[in-house]
Amino acid sequence: MELRHYKDGYLRYAWFGENYDWDGSQIFSLKNRSYAGNNASSKFRGNVQIYLNKYDSATKAWVPLSECPFAFWDYNRDGHGDTVLRVSAAPLASLTGSDTDYANNYDYMWSPRTTPLESTGNVNVRFSFNIDPQPRRDPLSMPHYSFGFTMVGAAPYKYSKMFYTNSRRRPPQKVVRVDWTEGVAVGMNYPARETGFTWDESRSVWRWEGQFWIYERILLSNTGGPTHRWNMRREYSATPSNRRRIYYSDADKRYHLLGASEGWMEAGHLVNQQKDLEFRWRDLDGDGYLDECQVFDAAHTGPVRVSRFAPRAHEVALDRDTLIREYNERILPRAIEEDKALIAALKQIASNPLADAYIAEAQKAEMPERQRYCLDIARELYFLQVRNLLYDRLASSRYMTAERSRAHRGLEPNPTDGGYNLGDSLLYWKLAKRIELLTDHYGAGEFSEFLSDLQGIKRGAEMAPWTP
Repeated sequence: MELRHYKDGYLRYAWFGENYDWDGSQIFSLKNRSYAGNNASSKFRGNVQIYLNKYDSATKAWVPLSECPFAFWDYNRDGHGDTVLRVSAAPLASLTGSDTDYANNYDYMWSPRTTPLESTGNVNVRFSFNIDPQPRRDPLSMPHYSFGFTMVGAAPYKYSKMFYTNSRRRPPQKVVRVDWTEGVAVGMNYPARETGFTWDESRSVWRWEGQFWIYERILLSNTGGPTHRWNMRREYSATPSNRRRIYYSDADKRYHLLGASEGWMEAGHLVNQQKDLEFRWRDLDGDGYLDECQVFDAAHTGPVRVSRFAPRAHEVALDRDTLIREYNERILPRAIEEDKALIAALKQIASNPLADAYIAEAQKAEMPERQRYCLDIARELYFLQVRNLLYDRLASSRYMTAERSRAHRGLEPNPTDGGYNLGDSLLYWKLAKRIELLTDHYGAGEFSEFLSDLQGIKRGAEMAPWTP
């Protein structure tokens, strides 16, 4: 299928589509003989690719520009897209220009001027995967991808089998695009100067294009848009790479971008219309694994939790079948059960209406990934509440509020003269150290140890009587 576009009577550019399902489906939804922009009714899923070529009047040939291609793969032929690739074709010189999104600017498509093929590059690749449980339950009109890579580079647009000639096409009959059979390899091995990684944590973004970067905080040129801000985990690596690599961290039971130096996620606009928490991650020792997490809430300008931890990580193959099985059958069920156990223990000490709203949202969730995410946020809110109560208990202790007792050497706390003594000091610092250990185990994802710490604090003499 092809849709040719003219301006002032001259051919400027065309959309092309190739359907490898061989089902006769129309690829582009049309209105007035043009692409209607109705993505839900277009065949932008399954085994298909679409791409744009610019007409070069000087050579009377097609040249790749913009989305060239957008390619989709449906391995079990259920009609969904399992993997999606978008290549951004643009002049290599545009990487240093003022237009941060050259490949998606339609002005260049309509322009009489054409950049020659030898000066055209693959300057941005978006590459996304779906690892939802099989069989897929979502309607075809709600395409979902779990995570995606967004990569910037300066690769020449030069690929084997990129020229395709169809004798039934009116001249020019030869188009230029990445061959569909080689698209996955292009995404896996693209020579990226820098890489962004995006994960749809709340499973609420339904975009046929996949999951990709956002024009905030860190610029990845020619990314395109718009994209969703909330509940999206972003990780960034400035290290050049020609292979897509991820790892699993047992500290947070998640997959991450190997080589990421930092990351962030803004939690909110899910049970309300505000931002509730923000998570920021860093790789402190530069080994490619994130090992620090800072947490911010709406009430404070600085972090309310800073945790440094051993990631307990190992690299995993970017194999979709293995990820589907491992993520949905082992990682998610374990994380959900841990969340429930921690929340139950924390709720015995504190109450938190916002956390309860996330728990209610989790109970409505049809997919385990969304349930887990909502429980994660609820757990974090409850933890912060309990930790603050413990610190309040410290701040109100006799050791912090009274003058030193005349009998200050006594081991039995609460001397009769109203001052503090050695016994009060020992109790204070015992609890302070227990709170630090509790926080360390929580931040490292060592939840069995955390629960043991919490029970120990509740039973300890320094907290008797325990009055939440």
